[in-house]
Amino acid sequence: MLHHDDPPAGQVLLSRRKVLLSGAIILASGLVTSSLPAFALPGTQPAFSAFMQISRLLVNHQLDESMGQRMLPVLAAEEPQLTEQIQQLIAIAQTHQANVVEDFFPAIPEGALQALAYKIIFGWYTGSLQPTRTAKTFAFEQAMTWHTTLDAITIPSYGFSGPNNWQRSNTPVLPVPQF
Repeated sequence: MLHHDDPPAGQVLLSRRKVLLSGAIILASGLVTSSLPAFALPGTQPAFSAFMQISRLLVNHQLDESMGQRMLPVLAAEEPQLTEQIQQLIAIAQTHQANVVEDFFPAIPEGALQALAYKIIFGWYTGSLQPTRTAKTFAFEQAMTWHTTLDAITIPSYGFSGPNNWQRSNTPVLPVPQF
């Protein structure tokens, strides 16, 4: 038995309500999927917690753990003995009862350990581990150098009224002044 609401064979009828509902479901699933790494528990991995511990000692600022999660694999790919070196840096910091970088940094021996400490500091400040064009970038807006210039960087504007004048109306073009 065919109802008058059933579409003819081979045709699909969509109401506005069904289209909006399916669009909302697709949007919500995209948001949930893209934010899953932010919900991960960063402290569950011992290598990550040790990395964040030494990072907090080397960099005396509030550090974003999601940036640390992106930085650690890039650093591990460049440093084969990363876990052992981080443990050595933590041991040096603990022997000096360090709370800030100045408490233990002079005790870090020159060589691989000091180079790693500098690389970690450089990474947190720049969002990259090397100052080269081919360096892999793991952060931009979360990098500390971005925060220091945040209030000084202007947004490009093509209005006649000048940069960052979004609320002000543009200068009228007509009538053109006669000279």
